[in-house]
Amino acid sequence: MAITIKDIANRAGISAASVSRILTNRGRFSAATAQRVRQLAEEMGYYKNQSAADLSQKASRVIGVLVPTTHTNFADEIIKGMQRQAFELGYELLIVFLENDVQHQIKTVKSLLSRQLLAVVMLAVDLETAVFDVLTAADTHLLSISNQLNNGIPSISSDNYAMMHTIVDYLYDQGHRQVALIGAADPDSVVATLRRQGFIDALAKHGIRYNPALIWGIDNAYETGLETIQNFGVPLPFTAVIGSADIVGIGILNAAKDAGVAVPDDLSIITVDGTNLTQITRPRLTAVQQDFAQMGELAITTIANQTLSPNTIIFTDVEMRPGDTVASLSTDADYRSYKNKENPQ
Repeated sequence: MAITIKDIANRAGISAASVSRILTNRGRFSAATAQRVRQLAEEMGYYKNQSAADLSQKASRVIGVLVPTTHTNFADEIIKGMQRQAFELGYELLIVFLENDVQHQIKTVKSLLSRQLLAVVMLAVDLETAVFDVLTAADTHLLSISNQLNNGIPSISSDNYAMMHTIVDYLYDQGHRQVALIGAADPDSVVATLRRQGFIDALAKHGIRYNPALIWGIDNAYETGLETIQNFGVPLPFTAVIGSADIVGIGILNAAKDAGVAVPDDLSIITVDGTNLTQITRPRLTAVQQDFAQMGELAITTIANQTLSPNTIIFTDVEMRPGDTVASLSTDADYRSYKNKENPQ
């Protein structure tokens, strides 16, 4: 049987109201009385009923988190950042996973919203209109992490447009003039759209006209990377490729090995995310690292400070992490030699 405040009050010889105020740090009591009540609560195994406390205070300290089951490898880093900050500020996370089926998603979201929540955080999810309508009809704050939804929901993410400039500039400085972007061809994704435009504009900045055929692959999946070499054929029509996620880059790396395409001598690869996966491949993948832990921490901080407002976008830092998958074609002579190796007379 659960220990109640009344049980503690009987043992302490004071009123239940006084015990409640001591355990919630309200009211003024002698240090000795407060210490004795807290010690009794611990010895007797009392656990605070947070739901009841939220109801009595008409406020919640629980934050719901929606995570797709078919998610990327960076979700854990975001959740860890959220958990650290939530623990520090006295909030709790309620994490639920979304399947691909829309009806299942609606049922899951409704179940989550049946709890008293302070906010709902969507972790890199693109929701169908029917699911989104259920969320927006609820009286709770909404926040998107690692994704921009373009519908008035505040978000925390990397600057996907600027990130493409960082990558293209890096490859250009290494002598690459023919570059492909893999895994960002989804016409409905805001993130993919921003990356495509950033890629196109970054090439134009260097006087390079982009080839639409070199933006390929809708899904940020291993299979997308694995099919890249077969899709374009050997010799490849580009010297470098950008994988829109680490898992895409790993697929490209393995496909290149299967096709006898040497990395980086025959093909340079750079990926977006920079998770630990890039450190266990051979060769190690060059990547732009997103600060997923910072995204998670900022999510809790902005919710706690009530600084969320529609259309607000908070950008987090990115960092280029050189690995072993980008070759330097530093001169025109190097580039001609590279092309001659691909197209021998």
